[in-house]
Amino acid sequence: MFTSKDGVEIADIPTLTKQDIREKVWNYIEENDLANFPRPVTNRIPNFKGAGEAGQRVCDLNCFTSAHQVKVNPDKPQEEVRFHTLQAGKTLYVPTPRLKSGLLNQLGDVSGESKETLRNMAQTEGMKKYSKPLGLDLDVKIDLVVIGSVAVSRTGHRIGKGEGFADLEYAMMRSLCAVDDSTPIVTTVHDCQVFNDLPDRLFGPHDVPVDFIVTPSEVIQVQHALPRPQRIYWNLLTPDKFRQVPILHVLRDREAEKGVDVTLAEGADLPPPEEMRGSGRGRGGGRGRGGRGGMGRGRGGAGGGRGRARSSGSESEDNRGGQKNIQVRRSDRNVQVTINVNKKNRIVRRTVEATNEVDRLGSADLDDDEQPIRRPPRKPRLPITYAVFLGKVPPASRVRELKEALKTRDVRPEDITWRGRSGFAFLRFSGPVEECEDVLAKLDGLTLQDQPVVVERAKDRPEEDQRDGYYNDNSEAEERYIARRSQAPRKPRPPITYAVFLGKVPPTCRVRELKDALQSRKVQPVDITWRGHSGFAFLRFTGPIEECDDILTKLDGLTLQDQPVVVERAKDKAEEGAEDEQEDGGDMG
Repeated sequence: MFTSKDGVEIADIPTLTKQDIREKVWNYIEENDLANFPRPVTNRIPNFKGAGEAGQRVCDLNCFTSAHQVKVNPDKPQEEVRFHTLQAGKTLYVPTPRLKSGLLNQLGDVSGESKETLRNMAQTEGMKKYSKPLGLDLDVKIDLVVIGSVAVSRTGHRIGKGEGFADLEYAMMRSLCAVDDSTPIVTTVHDCQVFNDLPDRLFGPHDVPVDFIVTPSEVIQVQHALPRPQRIYWNLLTPDKFRQVPILHVLRDREAEKGVDVTLAEGADLPPPEEMRGSGRGRGGGRGRGGRGGMGRGRGGAGGGRGRARSSGSESEDNRGGQKNIQVRRSDRNVQVTINVNKKNRIVRRTVEATNEVDRLGSADLDDDEQPIRRPPRKPRLPITYAVFLGKVPPASRVRELKEALKTRDVRPEDITWRGRSGFAFLRFSGPVEECEDVLAKLDGLTLQDQPVVVERAKDRPEEDQRDGYYNDNSEAEERYIARRSQAPRKPRPPITYAVFLGKVPPTCRVRELKDALQSRKVQPVDITWRGHSGFAFLRFTGPIEECDDILTKLDGLTLQDQPVVVERAKDKAEEGAEDEQEDGGDMG
């Protein structure tokens, strides 16, 4: 049994995976309300409560004090570390988003900037606005690396959110000599994310360990440092991940020139670098739009198509690229038709290339005597006759889990409306209405993530499906409903007579906390304009102006997150400005 400091328990079974551990931690954090925005924390580095305190503890570490060049991951819980790095005058490096256009972005030379500006620079939008990208020929020596985690052990093992970017970033920095074995690695987490130990069998040479674990309550220094990645392990890198990260192409070329084996996972290899670079948007292998022999720009130069013709009328499919390559043989020429298909299997572009004529772009219809490529007719959708409502769905569950549970109970709905984050779902069926009772019996005792789910027949016209008309018993009922809906007058909004300004609102506070505080003081504004990240809010009221003093009395001594809030009547211009914000969509009420 593996147990964390706050009581997360994970059974040590042979089939245990990193994903099992992630889901246990995510569920525990959600169930115990241990995280701030963004929620839910599933598939994220959790923005745990106390992240600010943990970030301040990092500043007390000797490795932070002596560092000049600090690399910090861009996730929300490490925002405080980024802010203190800039405030201390250190150079901050953050990874380029999803490594699309580079490896690192730099934020430096912030002398003279206000505290508010530095705070903004440490946030996601500020990093995009103020940072500048660095090329792969960077001459940088990182003094400290700070990363986020989903779970860590006191022995130094770390589990991220599962995408592998943190490990890949470190491996690339290692290959560029930006870090080495002496570079400290720090992570900030909640106490519930810290385990005494994690199974060694789950970790490989590519996994990045940590030297310091910082929580809101303590600093843990790993006693025996674990081995670190020494390079990019190409044999562990899948072709899909390789294609997702363009800068890997450059690093692969460099290492291939040095004689390093750059064969990808499962022995997969890719076309030569020059062919991949020349393939353009349509994998055609050329540069100019109208050239031949591989010199066409983009959407299918004559010499570089990736599909391999087999025989007359043959077809081959590259599942990874989402392409179908079809070769049609005629008496006087070979014609290759390339159909690019997106994730939803919709045809989004067609390219035609012929070996004895200039490329023709756009349509797949070659000549009048050629049969166009036709999609099979769409199967008509059966009418929905009844639906089943599922309530108390765990917010962290996924629709895939529901489908698997339905399959085990031999329940096959026509379609599913999934609102897992809101805690409910609808199953729709097209069979006889009498079968509904049988379906309810099969779903009796249904659980998701070990939590019981409410199962009941959906009402005739649930609100979320009113426009679809799935639950109409007859057309007359629908006509009556539409008429009733169209005739219902909208309740006029009473005019705003005065407003109350709230200042010094904690940036991490959420509007829900304010509403709870107002409810406890029996203050009910008509609406709220919430600008928590900027430190203020407006409460608007429609009663007599004389009531404003009573409202101010009730709000005297108001605190949010144990911090006193400024409460005063809004000035006339502030009210007008707030009304403008409301018209622009800023109303949170």
